[in-house]
Amino acid sequence: MTASGNGHGSNGNPPSDPAVLRAEIRRTRAELGETVQLLAAKADVKARMKSSATQARDRFKAKATTTASRMRESGNGGRPGGPATLRANPVPVATMIGVAASAVAIILLVMRRRRR
Repeated sequence: MTASGNGHGSNGNPPSDPAVLRAEIRRTRAELGETVQLLAAKADVKARMKSSATQARDRFKAKATTTASRMRESGNGGRPGGPATLRANPVPVATMIGVAASAVAIILLVMRRRRR
């Protein structure tokens, strides 16, 4: 290789030695192969999305495991209105379900009238 870094002499002419030319061609092919592989990996949207989904699933599982172990340790979630309290007093739960169902029904009626 010469001082210019591209395999050409100082006057811009390629080297005349066939061994030097072959070595430069091999090096260039290797560089092009690496570039093509990188571009192909970047263009493979399906694989990239699958990788992202796998990472998100792993984070979710880890967080769920941590939360579940904390819930088991504290019994009712460590707060006064936890699951144990809700099971002991089902009336507020039924009331909340009724309120939520009413809200959904009202929203659906409003949307239906706006369409007309």
